[in-house]
Amino acid sequence: MPLKNELREIECPKCWVTMKQEEVEVLGPNIIIDICPECGGIWLDHGELKKLLKNRKLSDYLTKHIGTQSKSKLVCARCGWLMDIEPAEDVEVDVCLKCGGVWLDYGELEKLKAISKAGFKADELAKAEERWEELAQKDRESVLLGLFRRLSRR
Repeated sequence: MPLKNELREIECPKCWVTMKQEEVEVLGPNIIIDICPECGGIWLDHGELKKLLKNRKLSDYLTKHIGTQSKSKLVCARCGWLMDIEPAEDVEVDVCLKCGGVWLDYGELEKLKAISKAGFKADELAKAEERWEELAQKDRESVLLGLFRRLSRR
């Protein structure tokens, strides 16, 4: 059975060239990551960052509760949706607001591993603001959905 990454080649969100797939050994089933042959950036599908870093705290900080507003200039290589920038010390990681895919520029994976090894300290205030954004967005969507339901019954 092919892994989900093997189903479709993707293009680099920076260079727009077809990315090369590479199998990486991790605890559990190996993963297939996509590497740009031009810029050396890495595309990771949802959950793959956690497997590479072996650090749930740092991975979850970067990929969960990422808000609703895009601050990235990139679009998702997997689904084409907007991406947001999530900072971890001096590293800015691009994360898809829809599918949770992650773009790492050349050298950022090594920097994240070093941050993880040194003991990552989360910025809880920034995450609280992003959780608030997500809740507010869900409330707006709920109100609109209720309005559309009422209008469709007429």
